[in-house]
Amino acid sequence: MDLILKSLVPIAFVITFGWIAGWRKVIDSKYSTHFATYVISISFPCLLLIKTATSNIDDLINYRFIGGFALGLMGMYLLMFIVNRYIYHRSISHSCQSSFMCSFPNMAFMGIPIFMVLFGEQSLISIVIGNIVTSLIMIPLTVSILELSQDSKIKTSILAMILKVFTKPLVLAPILGFIISALDFKLPSLAIDSLKMIGNTTSGVSLFTLGLIMSADKIHLDRFVISNVFCKNCIHPLIMCGIVLILGINGDWAREAILLCAMPSAITATMFAVKYDVLKAESSSSAIVGTTISLLSVALIMHLLGIGAS
Repeated sequence: MDLILKSLVPIAFVITFGWIAGWRKVIDSKYSTHFATYVISISFPCLLLIKTATSNIDDLINYRFIGGFALGLMGMYLLMFIVNRYIYHRSISHSCQSSFMCSFPNMAFMGIPIFMVLFGEQSLISIVIGNIVTSLIMIPLTVSILELSQDSKIKTSILAMILKVFTKPLVLAPILGFIISALDFKLPSLAIDSLKMIGNTTSGVSLFTLGLIMSADKIHLDRFVISNVFCKNCIHPLIMCGIVLILGINGDWAREAILLCAMPSAITATMFAVKYDVLKAESSSSAIVGTTISLLSVALIMHLLGIGAS
């Protein structure tokens, strides 16, 4: 229990700190958009670059884990898109954002501090792989749909749109890191230290930003918020558990995959809602409620998986 508390209490503290800062107007909540841009375009890409570039290429190319995790993430994405589009009859952009919320776990912002406490630095490889999957598949797909759905005066070609997506820092960073790792190129220590200085701010700033967003938006519970939270916190880890059993993924890889999918919605998904002005209230409420509930649900799943038992 002590190990679980050490991994979860700091997260709750930073989110609460951000909420207090916004509530007391120390920082106006309207600046949450700028914080979101910092995380999405600067600090998170730096973190992804340094983690992929300094990882062993054999660890990054774990085909069974990559395939299983990609199936777990994108399977949930597709399932929720179909549910929102054809059962709830929502617009394409709303269906996209909701499926993004339900399938993109908070791997970097909650996963990194939790995994560092529970498993040590080596466990970050699974988070790197997870973020490569989301960066190369889920995020480009989501960005493409959301940007096409915007009331934009510019009509770009499909090729131009694809090029635009793949030149975004959040997508480009893990690609560059993967190439550096594959070429066995050693980054200079000064470059590593410089990137780490920015990248290491990701968890704190993003959790603080979530608290800032929380201070501006009243939590509202409707069927969509309840559905998002239930699907992300409960259904997603169950789906990943089934995939792990079917594909024969075992050991720490299996536990890490299930635990990552048990994380609440990624703060990045809330940042996208702010950036693209789509389902902001629903996304922030889903993130707030989901993160709060996850302090119990993640702890329960840790216990069921026997994590930290020894």
